[in-house]
Amino acid sequence: MGIKRILSSIVLIPVLYFIVWKLPPEYFAGLAVVAAAIGQYEFYRMARNRGSKPHAILGIALGVLLVLTSYQPLVTGMGSAFYITMVLLLIMLTRLFAPRPVEGAVEDISITFLGVFYVAMLFGFQVAIRMGADGKYWLVFMYLVIWASDTGAYYAGTNLGRHKLYPKISPHKSVEGLIGGVLAAMAAAHLCRVWFLPVLTVKEATLLGFILVLAGTLGDFVESLLKRSAGVKDSGTIIPGHGGMLDRMDSMLFAAPVLYYYLGMR
Repeated sequence: MGIKRILSSIVLIPVLYFIVWKLPPEYFAGLAVVAAAIGQYEFYRMARNRGSKPHAILGIALGVLLVLTSYQPLVTGMGSAFYITMVLLLIMLTRLFAPRPVEGAVEDISITFLGVFYVAMLFGFQVAIRMGADGKYWLVFMYLVIWASDTGAYYAGTNLGRHKLYPKISPHKSVEGLIGGVLAAMAAAHLCRVWFLPVLTVKEATLLGFILVLAGTLGDFVESLLKRSAGVKDSGTIIPGHGGMLDRMDSMLFAAPVLYYYLGMR
């Protein structure tokens, strides 16, 4: 791993841990709002590389509201369909009355809408986990499992990687790296069970370590797909050694909904 990547992790991980573990949940909600806004900005900038013209300011504003609904519903008694409808109508009406040519309207609307839900809504699941019972423990659990997976996959792939996992999207990832990531994630899940999550059974720790890695890997592939489509290597440069916010959080975007719904069924 590069020295910039290691130094960034040394600085950022304790800060994130302090906000999640030590502070009231509204602080983490605020952090998630900022992170989602940065992620949406990166997403819309990538789309502009392909000639699209999303309504970035509107999309980011709607994304902020969507993340905040995970902390506290803005309109009581309304389900998720209300927010989806509101976002879609506002984006379509804004494009309808925008002083732009008719051409490209489908792309502009679709990309603006996707930015709200791919980035902001999926970020919001982390807030929803934090707001749940024992939320800070589960959120830290997810972070540690995903980070362990990333580390295990990197070292296993670097030293043992022979078989490409999905070269069309990510030519450097290997089957051996995925296996190393799964094993590291399972080990981290069991350590968390012993350290601060005794409610987890051995079977659950093993299962969650496995499914969170699979979800995180798919999230990584999806972001790689979007970057390749946009012709960029990284989504941004805000985190030295890691790239952009989406580069750092792509796995979490898919892992968080999986963990949230798992906890809902538990």
